[in-house]
Amino acid sequence: MSKAIKFRVYLAALIICIIGFMFSPVSSQFYTNPFYIGSFIFTIALIVNVINYFCPNCKKNQVMQSATNYRLPKNKCYHCGEEIN
Repeated sequence: MSKAIKFRVYLAALIICIIGFMFSPVSSQFYTNPFYIGSFIFTIALIVNVINYFCPNCKKNQVMQSATNYRLPKNKCYHCGEEIN
């Protein structure tokens, strides 16, 4: 599976966990809710992917352009056009 597809799968799973948590009943033990735990796991996985998703040729990050500018990654580099596995 390519990095771009894996990133989108993690993002979709995080969105599903967040929506599932919003529809789950409120309780005092919300931290045992599988949607709550899944949200943390997929958030950590996404942060690691964002940090490590760079072009091997030009070494530029493909997700974060600046602190306020993000984009979904693709199979080709945005800067030099090289294929990213």
